Amino acid sequence: MRVFLVDSQPIFREGLKAILRNSRNTFIAGEAETCRDLIQRVNSHTTPIDSECDLITLDGEIDSLTFLHLFQRIRPKGRRPYTLVLTRHPDDRYAMQMLSAGADGYVNKCERPEMILEAMSKVSRGEKYVTKNVAENVLFNMTRHNGPVRLSNREYQVLYLFGSGLGTKQIAGQLDLNVKTISTYRYRLLEKLNLTTNAQLMRYAITEGGLND
Repeated sequence: MRVFLVDSQPIFREGLKAILRNSRNTFIAGEAETCRDLIQRVNSHTTPIDSECDLITLDGEIDSLTFLHLFQRIRPKGRRPYTLVLTRHPDDRYAMQMLSAGADGYVNKCERPEMILEAMSKVSRGEKYVTKNVAENVLFNMTRHNGPVRLSNREYQVLYLFGSGLGTKQIAGQLDLNVKTISTYRYRLLEKLNLTTNAQLMRYAITEGGLND
């Protein structure tokens, strides 16, 4: 796993590098203090960034949104490097904004190092990652967008994860549930929301759930 670190706090970058050095098969491809530096590299086309790293970590500051929007336009869909937001911001709206802009994962800096490493590993392989707390809190606050439709907390979680681009198996792994249970929640969501496909669930989560606010 080749990782490029972007964070405005030098002490956090140094701590993360120390953790990564003790992780097998991990290489630190580079680092930057802000996304502006990374945007300049991308715009200059001097070195294709996909040849340098598998994962870019972002600190979730405002220029992260600028980078993500730019990166969405130039990165072939589903291709590395993937992006993981490691942020200090507790507001769930940050999660919605970053994921809507194209981030492949979102984790708060206050989480355990093992969880951050797990998120980095999964996202670097092309998987999506959000913590259970993020999924639960964000979707709990989506009630105001759903009008008369009432969903359980677990249904909100599943809907949000579909909206983040995850499939049934991936959601089962995220929530520590079996695939059959997730399929049941999917059926309930389709029925309650009068939808028929996963793509429609994703679109509903983005347009009605506030993921692109």
